[in-house]
Amino acid sequence: MTDKPTIELGGAAAWTDALQASHSYCCDVVKTRARNFYYGLKLVPEPKRSACYALYAWMREADDLADEAGDAAAKEKTLRAFWQQTEQAINPQLGELVDLPESLLWPAVRDMVLRYELPREYLSEMIDGQLLDQHKTRYKTFEELYEYCYKVASVVGLACVCIWGVDDFDKAKQLSEWRGIAFQLTNILRDVQEDAERDRVYMPADAYELFEINPTMFTLGDQSSALVGIRKIAEQAAEYYEKSAPLDAMVHPDGRPCLRAMTGIYRALLEKIRKHPEAVLSGQRVSVGKWKKLAIMLRAKWGLG
Repeated sequence: MTDKPTIELGGAAAWTDALQASHSYCCDVVKTRARNFYYGLKLVPEPKRSACYALYAWMREADDLADEAGDAAAKEKTLRAFWQQTEQAINPQLGELVDLPESLLWPAVRDMVLRYELPREYLSEMIDGQLLDQHKTRYKTFEELYEYCYKVASVVGLACVCIWGVDDFDKAKQLSEWRGIAFQLTNILRDVQEDAERDRVYMPADAYELFEINPTMFTLGDQSSALVGIRKIAEQAAEYYEKSAPLDAMVHPDGRPCLRAMTGIYRALLEKIRKHPEAVLSGQRVSVGKWKKLAIMLRAKWGLG
């Protein structure tokens, strides 16, 4: 597990001081690592903004542990240890400082989970998704891929909705799940060549009417063949954005601009891929420009779409 700045435990620092340091640490993680999310999260008022930062920092740590070089079995062990630390940190029965793991990450994570009554299973399911990534590198059907997308993306959306707030969570739950699917499909399309170079293929084989896909389809093969499934998955991603559209109006007003901004950025990314699907096979990372992101953020802030 990567080394993180530590806090003095056992009452050496007040909880408020530890929490402030933890929030600063999580904010720094977002600033340096979030890319597309940073613009949207800035629109959330406090204390919800700090909670979102804590959620992202926790996810970033889990993701880094899953992606670091090394044996899959060793990484699984590290991820399970990280989950044990998480369970310790969010246990409401334990003391705030005395019982926290030694990292600046944990006070903010504990505060986020307990303040917004975040269901434990959302975090555990994300760890399950990272564990799945250690041994599953091919997907035969879209249904298999959907399950993976749910674990690594939909549960994130559900957690965000808990922080932002909705009047009827039961109605918003399915919409949040679909929005997460749309986000993750967009990520998969953008990274298809990079993943293939790492011997990972998230594109489902049934999108090509194949039993299994060889990664060289996206790195060395006939580009026209690779584009068939890319176009198909891009259309499915667009459908999930449309299906989840009512979610925007259901989220409480102070969380709505963030959701609109992040969705706007990801939809803009998807539209670039739909217009020029060959771009994801060019070796250049498809992205949304800084000024485009700023325009999306401003429109989201003022409720202009």
